[in-house]
Amino acid sequence: MKNLGLIVVLLGAIALTGCLENGGGTEAPSNNNNGDFSVITEPPPEEPDSGTGGGSTGGGDNGGTVPQPSAPNGFDINKGEVLTASNNLLLDFYPPFTSAYTKVSEDETCSSGTFASFVGSRYHLSSKTNQSVPLSVQFRDHDGRTSVCYVRRIFIDQAGPEIVFAKYPSAPVEEGTDVEVVFSVTDPGAGVQSVTCMVGAVSKPCAAGTNKIVFPKLAGGEYTLKVSATDKFNQSSEKSVTFTVTSLYKQMVQNVKVNEYQKVDILFVIDNSGSMEYEQKSMASRVRNFLDVVKGLDWQIAVTTTDPSNSTLGDGRLVPIYGQTNNYILNSSMSDTVARNALGMTLQRPETGSGDEQGIYAAYRAIERSLASTATNKNFIRSDSQLAVVLISDEDESANGAKNDPANFVKYVQTAFNGQKSVSFHSIIARPDDKACLSGEGYSAGYRYEQISKLTGGVIGDVCATDYAAQVQGIAEGVRQTLKSITLSCAPVIDSMRSLLVLKDGQVYNGARTINGVNVVFNDMLPKGDYEVYYSCLK
Repeated sequence: MKNLGLIVVLLGAIALTGCLENGGGTEAPSNNNNGDFSVITEPPPEEPDSGTGGGSTGGGDNGGTVPQPSAPNGFDINKGEVLTASNNLLLDFYPPFTSAYTKVSEDETCSSGTFASFVGSRYHLSSKTNQSVPLSVQFRDHDGRTSVCYVRRIFIDQAGPEIVFAKYPSAPVEEGTDVEVVFSVTDPGAGVQSVTCMVGAVSKPCAAGTNKIVFPKLAGGEYTLKVSATDKFNQSSEKSVTFTVTSLYKQMVQNVKVNEYQKVDILFVIDNSGSMEYEQKSMASRVRNFLDVVKGLDWQIAVTTTDPSNSTLGDGRLVPIYGQTNNYILNSSMSDTVARNALGMTLQRPETGSGDEQGIYAAYRAIERSLASTATNKNFIRSDSQLAVVLISDEDESANGAKNDPANFVKYVQTAFNGQKSVSFHSIIARPDDKACLSGEGYSAGYRYEQISKLTGGVIGDVCATDYAAQVQGIAEGVRQTLKSITLSCAPVIDSMRSLLVLKDGQVYNGARTINGVNVVFNDMLPKGDYEVYYSCLK
């Protein structure tokens, strides 16, 4: 009987072993393929975690099962990273069925790639950098069945932080005055890790974001503020600005021949970037009354954009006049109705230009192109006219080159036209002290546009205003004042020791006048004649 019991136990063990080798079941499922042995599309049920101690997977004393972490849906980039300093990206694939082919596209629609043999992972070399890059993946099996389009994004950051100087002295500063420098340090990818500011061997406190450094009552000399920044990938960048403090003056004399033609050439520089979408919607109505105020003058009007790069509508090129063929310049001989509609619709830009707005640079380049008689700009600026620039933008000048500088702009106009042309620069901007605008539709304070308008006696308007009628009228009246002005080569110093003397045809001319920056503005139109202006400027 004992032997019989042992045999029964052995037979039971053998039977149990057979069941375990068959996966624990007694009959294989009969419908786990599509008839051609391709794998079904439904994913298998998740397997519970069996734990590390080999214990029960049921709901016993261990508190129940722990689910195994699921694989990423479709694919992942760099093991789930969302930011990288390399454009060579590691892709791991997790198809929903047994895949034979994989397609990788550098877009969000799986439309630009081509199918290649499936591998579990591979590297993808992106053509993009310093931006958020989309990748999409699609799978296909041997029968031609394709998966949904899986999309992931990763930010590729291969540049150090961006440093932009917004406010700094663009001309010599008188000794003993305070100097203010405003700049920003940003990094949209990895983020700013550290910022260092040095004036010679002296460190100045600064940080990521917008900085304002004040240098109080400086002595004479040359000063350089150097800003260095590093991002969290240890990528670095550096920029500096140099200014001069002096207590010395130079004596100036300027000869100007005045005619009575009342000619003025007006250049509109319009911000066509994406941030101006709100203002652009009603631009035509906002400037509708401009031509009413300049009526009676011999005017020409042209339009360019703040985009520094576009090969058709940027870099100072004049844009086509709306509703007219091969015409880039409006003039006072046109009917009021045609000119008013054409100007409004030309200013209301349909395209989305560069976010790297450079309005002073665009005006500078537009003048260069006109003097060179280049294509669309030919014949815009006449030799015997005055010049007015009207800028409309919700951001500041975004670069720091020589052609972005207010003082250099005035100097260029004076040099290019031998001191014979008066110039005024009017700005409709987010004014630096306008908190309501800056927290609303105004993207950033227009420090340099404010500076160039003050330098040339121009009007400074509010880009956030719902109606530009009042300030456009002020600008148009400012354009008229340009015809009564003499633009000097530098801002004159007027004090107890220094004055400004005007001669007409060799005799002292005492016509009432005011000084607005570099412009001497007379109350009345100047009589025709040869004028000499004596004044003093800082060196």
